Amino acid sequence: MSQFPSQEQLRSLSIELAVDRPLPHQKDAIEQRIVYWHVFRRQEDALTFARHIQMPADEQLVGGKGHDSIGPLYWVGVQVECLEKWGNRAAVHKIDFNDPENPKSPML
Repeated sequence: MSQFPSQEQLRSLSIELAVDRPLPHQKDAIEQRIVYWHVFRRQEDALTFARHIQMPADEQLVGGKGHDSIGPLYWVGVQVECLEKWGNRAAVHKIDFNDPENPKSPML
């Protein structure tokens, strides 16, 4: 059964978002089993998004902080137990073409 993240999971994610951890590229995302990740310019937007992700108990939120020529980036994703079980490898890298701050960023 899916559920929203607990307060403890959100606190843990908040700590991760303060740590430099580059955006997962396709190969890294597959190796680390990270799916459904999104990029934000503001840490509070990343946390707001994370509050609305429903996950089963065997999945967890992951994230980090990166940088591009504009400034900091914060990313949030879901680490799954098994990519084959999760089933949709095409969603390993989600792109937001509508980023109003920098839609042509190579990081997005």
